[in-house]
Amino acid sequence: MEFNTSKLELTKPQPSPEEITINFSGKCGRVGKRHIQAGMLFLCLFTIFFLRVNMSVAIVSMTDKNSSNIDFHEFKWTEKEKSAVLSSFFWGYLVIQAPAGLLGQYFSPKLLLLVTNLISVVLAALIPTASYYGGWQLLCAIRAGQGLCQGFVVPLLYNLASKWAPLSERNRFVGLSMNGGTLGATMAMPLCGLLAQSSGGWPSVFYASAALGIVWSLLWAYLGADSPATHSTISLKERDYIECSLANTTCPKVYKTPWKEIITSVPFWALIAAHLGNGWGFSILITETPTFINSVLNFNIGANGFLSALPYLCMWLFAFPVCWLADYLQENNIVSNNFVRKVWTTVSQGGSAIALIVLGFIGNDPVAAMITLTVAVTASSFLFSGFNINHLDLSPNFVGVLMGIANGLENVSTIIAPLTVGLFVDNLESLDQWRSVFLLTAGVAITGNAIFVIFGSTKVQQWNIPDEEQLKDNCKV
Repeated sequence: MEFNTSKLELTKPQPSPEEITINFSGKCGRVGKRHIQAGMLFLCLFTIFFLRVNMSVAIVSMTDKNSSNIDFHEFKWTEKEKSAVLSSFFWGYLVIQAPAGLLGQYFSPKLLLLVTNLISVVLAALIPTASYYGGWQLLCAIRAGQGLCQGFVVPLLYNLASKWAPLSERNRFVGLSMNGGTLGATMAMPLCGLLAQSSGGWPSVFYASAALGIVWSLLWAYLGADSPATHSTISLKERDYIECSLANTTCPKVYKTPWKEIITSVPFWALIAAHLGNGWGFSILITETPTFINSVLNFNIGANGFLSALPYLCMWLFAFPVCWLADYLQENNIVSNNFVRKVWTTVSQGGSAIALIVLGFIGNDPVAAMITLTVAVTASSFLFSGFNINHLDLSPNFVGVLMGIANGLENVSTIIAPLTVGLFVDNLESLDQWRSVFLLTAGVAITGNAIFVIFGSTKVQQWNIPDEEQLKDNCKV
């Protein structure tokens, strides 16, 4: 909804962040086009995580010297070469985060999401042939290209959420969308394993992943839209409901990104601290805790597919009521937006920290360790309504840039964290050495959470609002 503004109206002072009141009242039907957008973004995250995780499973069959399947080539790659293949995805993924958010402000997020997904799909389909003719070096280049494409997804998702998610439904919209990645990663491991062992062999892992991506792309081309204003079949009632809800904080025009204000923003750095703490803690939970349980407690989680998936299935299921509860409490003015962001973040990061401390002192009890791990990962579902939406609170107009920077830095911490294990653990069976890792990780998570609770904010920042000169030149308010 655009309001053509006269020159006289353009001289009216814009509301300051303190004057903007977030109204959570008002509803518009049960199911609308905004729900379809959230569902499509859920499927997008499901698809890209399937495309991301498939290599972790397929590379086992690709390099299996004892394979009895003579129909498919096995590669004699060293452990160092395999590590390069597995890590190459993040070479592209990390560098594009902030630029992706910026591009989402100037170009169609729908189109960018469609094009980058299709490129990633084509690259996935090329992996079997490229691996055979180009070896691990060409495979690394392809995976880096996939990472570059998938690096667009999360920043663009937040660009779209800033236009589609009414304030009273923001937790559910973003939570549902982001939760697709949890299910995608959970389902990819067993499904890719079955495909690798099927008559199609390991190449079928990549062909099936590509087919999944094509199906999503076709649906997105037909159902997706940049905003309610550009959707061809949305009802006027739903369009007005969404746009009126967001009228005080967003503007349809593009403005110069206030880089100086963003980089010097204390609330934004507090948000980054929460991202770093979460990335570090969750990385240790999902990558190193299974090794600890296997080496110290002599219990192989990976041998039991259900136990491997259980923590993440619980996280996926629990995220839905957690996000609904956050919206319900805010919409009914039971608690403030600030309360939800900081308490939900504390439950998420505090739960992980406590679980890691417990693991360090749990003794030889694999059942208790599995319960602790499941509770910790499930508690992480609170992040979807915690700091993970705070970017939208601070600056709906520049949310893609904020998410790109923060998500990029968080992924750096997820890479660094497992490397620190080698500094403390030279004997995988030593409980004392693992305890040091868990205590350090808990300390990082608690510190990140404390910084966010003390210095974080849910107020729309001053630099989100265009100044008077920009309004005169560009904006229809």
